[in-house]
Amino acid sequence: MLSGEVEDRIDSFGRKPGPTIRVRRPHPRVVALGGGTGLPIVLRGLRGLLFPSGQRWVEARHRGRLTGIVSVADDGGSSGRLRRAYGVLASGDIRNCLVALANGDPTLSEIFNFRFDGNGSLGGHSLGNLILTALSRLEKDFARAVERAGKVLAVRGRVLPATLDDVSLLAEFADGSRVAGESRIAMVRRPIRRVVLQPSAARALPQAREAIERADLITIGPGSLYTSLIPVLLVRHLAASIAKSRARVVLILNLMTEPGETDGYTGTDVVTALRRHAPRVPIHAVLVNSAPIADRLAARYAGQSSGPIVADPKAIRALGCRVLARDLLGPGPMVRHDPGKLARAVVELLSGRTE
Repeated sequence: MLSGEVEDRIDSFGRKPGPTIRVRRPHPRVVALGGGTGLPIVLRGLRGLLFPSGQRWVEARHRGRLTGIVSVADDGGSSGRLRRAYGVLASGDIRNCLVALANGDPTLSEIFNFRFDGNGSLGGHSLGNLILTALSRLEKDFARAVERAGKVLAVRGRVLPATLDDVSLLAEFADGSRVAGESRIAMVRRPIRRVVLQPSAARALPQAREAIERADLITIGPGSLYTSLIPVLLVRHLAASIAKSRARVVLILNLMTEPGETDGYTGTDVVTALRRHAPRVPIHAVLVNSAPIADRLAARYAGQSSGPIVADPKAIRALGCRVLARDLLGPGPMVRHDPGKLARAVVELLSGRTE
């Protein structure tokens, strides 16, 4: 195994986040932050590496090895409708993460992912969202509802909401205008200056803070920068817990820009935006894709005003971040990260085998 190492650096903002001690345990602890479609990909890949098939599962001993901490600021789609109708927290991203870590009967995962069609009252709702809503009413506590759903799905690891407070997002654009609501921000299609969490005093879930402070490695992303990643970091005390931890923090860079959020962004723009919103959070490494995107896929995304995020290693290093470039591209008609490739690259960062 690996011996302990200490890194001490001063980044381009003049901050010295303190030594990052990478403790090489036989069973390291990884915490993944985010939401949307990106976080489940990270969790699915890491589940396969950290909990290999055939390994006997002992919940009390093993579940702390992998924790997903999920934004609950979503107010669109099925999640938004259930929030407005029942006063529950956003469940869609939580559901996707639970399914990503599921190790039980595949039929249960299919049930959780089932979405009703049609124009009736159930149209557009995910059954998993409805189940989480029911459990939250039974438990009177959303975190316990998520834990109970995890037991049903026999998850490996655990999923935690970033906060139990009823939070929403407010975006301020470069022209000074503002819009409230996570689902409305990208539709404005103007450069975003900043986003704020309302209420600003929303408190982090204590279990989330504990997981972060005990972590050996923390991943941020991939995911929507302003509506999935930054909202987690804005939850009160979470950024402080990351700064307090001795974990290596790695940003997993998105493959493509996102219309209405990161139009024209480079890798350095993403790092700078994160630091502007959460200056206490150290970013020790940036994981970038080195595989070329097929011309036909790039052309299709260009028609949707999206393009590959350019990551200049020299420019990113100038911000005080290490760069790890690997083939992270998944197969298929969508430009997405491959869970297995991504997990192996994350483990490289965890082990220090990145030279």
